[in-house]
Formats: sequence, C-alpha cells, structure tokens
Amino acid sequence: MARLTVFVTGAGALVGQGVLRALKMCQRPVRIVTGDPDHRASGHWLSDVGYRIPLAKDPDFVGRVEEVVRRERVDIVLVGTDVELSALSEARASFEERLPVRVVVSSPRVIEIADDKWKTMEFLRDHGLPYPRSALSRDPDAVHELACHVGFPLFAKLRRGARAQGVCVIHTRDQVEAICRAPSEYIVQELLSDNDGEYTAGCLVSDGRCHSVTVLRRDLRDGNTYRAYSEGATGFEPCLQRIAEQLAPDGPCNMQFRIRDGEPVIFEINARFSGTTPIRAIFGYNEVEILIDHLVNGKPIPPANLRDGIVLRTWSDVLIDSNEMQRFADEGQLRDPQAQAFPFKPLGDEQ
Repeated sequence: MARLTVFVTGAGALVGQGVLRALKMCQRPVRIVTGDPDHRASGHWLSDVGYRIPLAKDPDFVGRVEEVVRRERVDIVLVGTDVELSALSEARASFEERLPVRVVVSSPRVIEIADDKWKTMEFLRDHGLPYPRSALSRDPDAVHELACHVGFPLFAKLRRGARAQGVCVIHTRDQVEAICRAPSEYIVQELLSDNDGEYTAGCLVSDGRCHSVTVLRRDLRDGNTYRAYSEGATGFEPCLQRIAEQLAPDGPCNMQFRIRDGEPVIFEINARFSGTTPIRAIFGYNEVEILIDHLVNGKPIPPANLRDGIVLRTWSDVLIDSNEMQRFADEGQLRDPQAQAFPFKPLGDEQ
C-alpha cells in the first residue's frame, strides 16, 4: 500500500489535533505534514514535518499552503480549524486543477451556512427541518416577541463564533435590552432543554449521499466535549442523514443537537471534522481513515458501527527541547520533530 502524504492545517487547534490523532490510529502508512501560524502548536510534534504558515486572513495564506503542498508532494489536505475553511474552499478548484492533490473542504455555500448561525437556522427552517426558534439582536422587536412566545430563559451566542465565544443565558428583559445594544451581532434562541441529553453527530457525505451518521451523547466543559457516550442507535440517524443530504457538504460534517418533542433540533453545524472525530475512532469508526480510503482507493464508506462505552478526556504533555523549538521559530519549518511524551496513564496501566 502506497504511503500517502497528508497535510493537516490548524495543528494548534482542537480539531486539527483530533485529525492528527485519528491519522495516528490509521492502519495504512501515512506521512504527516502540519501547518499552523504558531511554531509552538503541539500538533506539530505528531507530524513528520511541521511548517509555520500565515493566519487564514493573511493574503499570503493560500500561497504558503500551496508552497507546502508542492514542496512536500502532498496527496490530501485536511483542514483543522474553522477560520481556514473559507479561504481553502475558494482555492480548492484551482489547487485540484493544477496539482495532484485533494483538498477536503466543502463548497463556499456550505461553509457560509455552517459559519453563520442565523443562516444555519434559515437553512433548517426553509427545508422543513426542526430548528430552534430564533431572532437577531439587531431586531429588538423580534427578540421581545421571541421572549413572549417561548418565555425565559433564552440563549444567546455570537452570530459568527466558535468554542462557546460570547455564549450567555438571558433571564430578564433587562438582559434582553443589553444584548440588543451589544456592539456584536448575536442570535437569540429558545433555550433547548438538555433533560434528554446533548448530542454530537459526525456524518460522512460523498456525491450528495450521507453514507454514515455516528451519534454520541456528550457532556460539555468550556464548549468542548469532555465525556462522550456511545450507546448504540438513537433513532435520530435517519433525520440527521436527511439534514446532511439537504446541506450537501463534501466529506465530513458535524451536527450538534438537543431533543424537543422527540425530535433532534440542530443548533450548530460544522462543515468539517469535529473535536469528537478521534473519540469516534476510539469507539471503532475512524472517519479520517475511512474518508481517505474512499477518496484515494474508491472504497465504499461503510455505515457506522461503534462499540458501546464512555470516553473520558484527559490532559497529556510533551517535552520539547528548547533548541529544537528555537530552530523551528527561526526557520519556519521542522523536519522529524522530536518530543518526549508524558501520556495520562490510569492506575494499573502497565504500558
């Protein structure tokens, strides 16, 4: 089996590092190249070669990514952070036309719907799908009408934001007035009950068909999953498959939802791999490896089949020699990164 070279951007981000961990669990040989604006991004030390690349908003970002793709003869580019999706989505056609590379990213239309939480809600509403009743903070009358209709508390988050940025719960009309006066634009929504749990679903979509849906119940801390439960089929999979096919991403897609009246109500869509991608790999369904095999070898994407269990997330640490870190900072690239790993070891683990 030929060894592939995979370029993962966002080596300092939770998603990027999750993709890297999933690559490390692959059965096939993979050569890993990483990119991040910060040479200190710990994901670099999961790679064979790391590069410092510009921020996604930098005019040189796409050119630098292309330079790395050419220099390292990259076969597949996987995007590890939200802020890079739009630029690489716009550049994808040009990359794939001129270079022997696959850029795993959805169309600009899909990226825009997922990045803009109001457009996410409009997409769900317009397709007759369950959605959280919502209003924009720039329309105070609509926010007050929402409060009258669904009652307090309400939930507010930035219209464009990630990792729980700007999230708050609104309990009073004074707080409604405050959110409507805020300089940033918020989307205000009914607060969906978590009595039936909160869920994250990973989907793999190809040629408009959603081939797999993997649903995990989860507990959150600071906007990220820190406990995940695999409990078998939930019954929500057909609805989620329909939503994914209506959206039509290219490759991975993540949906987060709670339950209202027995239906999954999506409150966030991410048109990318998710922070729970490596957790699904631990449960036995490695979305990254499966998608690579599909793109490179034409293998069918199998339906999800996860083992039951609970994944508890833990911290682990790596020690980097200061001279190596400085060399990376000075040169902007580092081959064969070396680190001493100090993984979390439960009591009784002899490994």
